[in-house]
Amino acid sequence: MPMDPDLKSYLEDLRHGLMDHAEQLNHETRELVENVRKDLTQHTEQLNRETRAHAEQLNRETRILVEDLRQHIQLIAEGVTTVRDQLGQIIADHEERITQLERRMP
Repeated sequence: MPMDPDLKSYLEDLRHGLMDHAEQLNHETRELVENVRKDLTQHTEQLNRETRAHAEQLNRETRILVEDLRQHIQLIAEGVTTVRDQLGQIIADHEERITQLERRMP
């Protein structure tokens, strides 16, 4: 049974309208995806720049702290050496006194 020409025309117009609408939605979706991709790329690049700057600042601060620590360790080492030398002298003095006392004993 043949289709009514008006119905056929209506359905054909509806099909074309739906296809045009689907094509428009595809185009808009592609644009949206591209815009989101650009935004994400820009945001990622900004985060990378900020992260690099933060890492560089941390490296500078770490170098300063390490150098300061190195100086403190050097001071401690010098103090330990001084105390060791003083103790060595005290021990030598005591040994000499003990030796002198032993010689006096009958």
